[in-house]
Amino acid sequence: MKSTRNTLCVVIVLLVILFSSKAFAVLEIEITRGVEAAAPIAIVGFPWMGTGQPPSAMVGAVVRNDLNRSGRFRPLSQADIIEKPTRGSDINWATWRLLKSNYLVIGRINPGTGGGYVVEFELFDVLTQERLLGKAIEARPGELRRVAHHVSDLIFERILGIRGAFSTKIAYITVTGDGDERRYALVVADADGFGPQEVVRSKEPLLSPNWSPDGRYLAYVSFEKGNSSIYVQEIATGSRQQLSGLAG
Repeated sequence: MKSTRNTLCVVIVLLVILFSSKAFAVLEIEITRGVEAAAPIAIVGFPWMGTGQPPSAMVGAVVRNDLNRSGRFRPLSQADIIEKPTRGSDINWATWRLLKSNYLVIGRINPGTGGGYVVEFELFDVLTQERLLGKAIEARPGELRRVAHHVSDLIFERILGIRGAFSTKIAYITVTGDGDERRYALVVADADGFGPQEVVRSKEPLLSPNWSPDGRYLAYVSFEKGNSSIYVQEIATGSRQQLSGLAG
């Protein structure tokens, strides 16, 4: 039994070495100053500028949640946002200074081609009244949440000089049921946990999911054949390859 445990440890260590370069890059933190308070930022809702039924995805809410979750920003409560400009020329700067907001994000959603959308947004420094960023991003139907995460990434990087990670995916293991009904699942979701999708389901334990550096593959340990085996699975196609298997 001790030999089996030692062998499994070796397998997991090899898995981490093979697929953790991206994780190491993300977790490498350079501390250059003391902890700063979260910066107040006002994010005005992104209104639908077209006709007919507005899109269901709430772009402004996604951006607000992303930046709040980072711990580096403190979005103003929607109840405090008494003015809702959609363009820079509509901004009453005194209002946002009174609310003590450091930054202001305004935007709008316009109709695009083929049933899609164009998300426009602008980022302003309230103190200097400087326009820090302005973009127009096309989105196919069903892609507004992805675009909202991209908007969060752009805002995060422009203000802090650090690349945002809101557009990335997370992978985790879930366990449901008891006894003979227990099931393990490898799940992939957006960075905020939205849109979970099962990649693998098994009666046997699944362990140690790890992304490849390009984000296209997941490696994990499975006991589905009665022994510990390392698999690498392509997320887009579902195809997978067994790299190794150990009796035990």
